[in-house]
Amino acid sequence: MRRNLLAAAEHFRFRARFVPQLANARSLRDWLGHCSIAGRHFLFILAFFSLLPAFSERVISPVSGTFANRQTLVLELPKGAEAFYSYTNTNPLTSGFAYDGPVLLDVSGDVSLRVAVVDDGKTEQYKIDYKVADKGNPFAEGTAEKTFIDRIYKENVLICSGENVISVPSSFSLSIGDGEKPVLKGGTLAVSADNRLARYIPCRLTNGNEIWRFILFLSGGEAGTFAKANVPFKIDDWTTFRFTGKNLIWCIDGGLWSASKEEILLDRTEKHVVYWQNVAYKAGNPVYSFELPPKPELKTERFEKSVVFTLEGDLRYKLSIVSSGAEGQAYGDAGLYNTLTFDTVDGDYVNAMAVFALYCDGVYQGELSLPYEIDRQPPLPPEFIASEPGAYARKDVQLSIKSEKEAKIYLALSGPHVVSSNSYLDNNSEFDFLNPGEFVLYKSQPLELRAGVEGAVCYKAFAYAEDTFGNVSGLSTYQVIIDEFNYFIDGSASDFAADGSRLHPYNSFEQALRVINEGKFVHFFVSGSVPLPRGNSLISSNCSFTGMADARLLIPSDSYLTVRDASFEVQNCVIEKELPVSTDSDFRFLSFERAAASFLDCELVSSFSADGTALLSDASIVTFKNSGLTVQSQGYACALSANNSRLQFTDSHFAVISDTAVNFSLKGGSFDLLSCECKLVSHLGRVIESGGANLKMRGNSFIGDFDRDTKGVKAVWKDEKTLVIEDKNNKITGF
Repeated sequence: MRRNLLAAAEHFRFRARFVPQLANARSLRDWLGHCSIAGRHFLFILAFFSLLPAFSERVISPVSGTFANRQTLVLELPKGAEAFYSYTNTNPLTSGFAYDGPVLLDVSGDVSLRVAVVDDGKTEQYKIDYKVADKGNPFAEGTAEKTFIDRIYKENVLICSGENVISVPSSFSLSIGDGEKPVLKGGTLAVSADNRLARYIPCRLTNGNEIWRFILFLSGGEAGTFAKANVPFKIDDWTTFRFTGKNLIWCIDGGLWSASKEEILLDRTEKHVVYWQNVAYKAGNPVYSFELPPKPELKTERFEKSVVFTLEGDLRYKLSIVSSGAEGQAYGDAGLYNTLTFDTVDGDYVNAMAVFALYCDGVYQGELSLPYEIDRQPPLPPEFIASEPGAYARKDVQLSIKSEKEAKIYLALSGPHVVSSNSYLDNNSEFDFLNPGEFVLYKSQPLELRAGVEGAVCYKAFAYAEDTFGNVSGLSTYQVIIDEFNYFIDGSASDFAADGSRLHPYNSFEQALRVINEGKFVHFFVSGSVPLPRGNSLISSNCSFTGMADARLLIPSDSYLTVRDASFEVQNCVIEKELPVSTDSDFRFLSFERAAASFLDCELVSSFSADGTALLSDASIVTFKNSGLTVQSQGYACALSANNSRLQFTDSHFAVISDTAVNFSLKGGSFDLLSCECKLVSHLGRVIESGGANLKMRGNSFIGDFDRDTKGVKAVWKDEKTLVIEDKNNKITGF
């Protein structure tokens, strides 16, 4: 009969007394190396794999996947079954090795493992393909990480007991068991000192780059005492009684004496006393007796997160484990216990049916079974479900949270926090500064994350789950910027999934116009050259444009842009009317009607085939700061023609190149010109023509570059209705 060597490791010291070579073994690996074939056969009777639980796979290790370390073959076999294996994709029954316990498969690369299990004349075969990409230990000498990985490479099966804890460096992430399991931070793996649950548990370890897989052997601890009484009868399944003594007569509960060997049934809800004596009856012969107490009741109690099996009944009863029912179970020596504790390491979960044999003063009575559950596995982190996908939304977000059934969810919400424009331009993350505050119980009602009133806002939510056993999940986070105002437009962007977000910007001004004219303020970050559609592009709602990388708005020669009853702000952009290719260019460039337009760090360039006015302002507010406007045409050209508008130009430059040129043509309104350069390159022209406007001019330079003598032409012309509020430190050249 074959045994599981690792299952007997918990009795290492005991066995070393019988096999002298084991006395100096310092580890299970050394112990296995010293075991001779004869020694193994001596130990085969001491431990077995348990009966197969309710799942089909018998192979605990290895499993399919790619791992950074060589793998150990661990099988879970029914009692009496034999197994054979090969790792060269050959038939294990004809050219394989016999399996007699966990064995390290010293192969790397692509491995095709085949296993055959022979049980009661039937054969089951399994095939597992996996890969070992062993690149060596990547950690530096002297680090805890290198020490632990070296141990996995060397041992691969790590023994854990009440006295032998496993310390996993905190820099690693650990999963206990296969399948979808919670990811734990490295720490201490330990069980109660009273634990009697022996199991093989697969574990996965990762540093974020590599995956190591090892087996945790959960030791069942020292065996209990086993003292078998010598009685002349047997009891099967509690009620079946058969007298086995020779040359003896017997009776039960003071009934008639008998020498019968026939089975009788006993009512084990009552106490019974068995008597026996020599068949040659003589006065004074000793009469022996054994009391059979009523059948006890098996119960479980919870001690912290472990399970304690106890008996309610006569104190003479003792428990012995028949089967723990747990996946990967294994046994050491059988023993008798007053109580039994089943425990496991943090991160593991066991839900099974335990079966125990019961003895009364060492006399077997029958079996009792009871389901049990040990839950040290934290629930999976909660899942956030948002009404708007991604971390960028254009409207209010309805946020729900779900977790495993019956788990409580605790939530902390940070926000709303205003997102500054600098965060977009500098690509800084608003979320780096948001930390959880107080956690409160989530009531299953969706959270409403509202958009900001005047700008973008960000939220960050934190949540964890706690199950009924008190296990706490990892922390889940959700973050979103709700931005009804900021959009991105890039002339070189793809059409795919273009939604105006940073990752999927618009690539045409037509897309921007649709958003602008929905009636709310929007802010565009512009990259590259963005063409405007042909004809008149009308802006009827407030908007702003900020250039990011060589931002340029291109207006076709036969087209123009109108801003009506809205604000129009532009920063760090070039706005250019393309050179005309024919005489059909439009005479307008930008037109403002009851609008507010401002330009900061901008350059405006406009070309006309014949006559043209770059900026038309009617009852509007127009400001320039550190910006420029250049206009060119064949006949007449004007930089700005304004009617009843308020104009303020500071630290800017204006140039008009045409046969007849005017920088500013004013009718009513107010005009402030401060520290600007105004230039004309023409046959005839003026810097300012004012009819009834209020003028402030200070620190400007007026330059006329004419192709003839312009005697009598003044840089500033004004009618009698014009009011000059300030005219100071202006330098005039060429007039």
